[in-house]
Amino acid sequence: MNPIVSAIISSIIDSILESAMTPAPVVPPGAPPGVVRPALQNGPLAVMGPPSNGQAQFGDQTLRLSASLQIRDTQNRIVMSGSLQQPVPVLYKIDEYGSVQRVWVLTQEEAEVADQLIKQKAATQK
Repeated sequence: MNPIVSAIISSIIDSILESAMTPAPVVPPGAPPGVVRPALQNGPLAVMGPPSNGQAQFGDQTLRLSASLQIRDTQNRIVMSGSLQQPVPVLYKIDEYGSVQRVWVLTQEEAEVADQLIKQKAATQK
């Protein structure tokens, strides 16, 4: 076998074995439980109704959805807007045109923690 190919294969195997033995990162003890997504510290918090015709209800507002809309579910996976069939707690981000650009669907625990973080942030900015 070619020594270069052998060295490359050996390097790949070593890297796989090393990554398998490395423990998963631990959340720092000061982090609130349930908050692992950085987006949960920003943005308006609302209950979003199912999207329809390029719009969705966010609390008491009906907002237009951006063509580049990205919705992330509770496991941070990107989902299609049609998969949301009932109202869910979300954090969202508005683009420069006033359309909803990003939506993060929250678990109940995340919604409570996000609400506390947003209130703390607002209190420190006053």
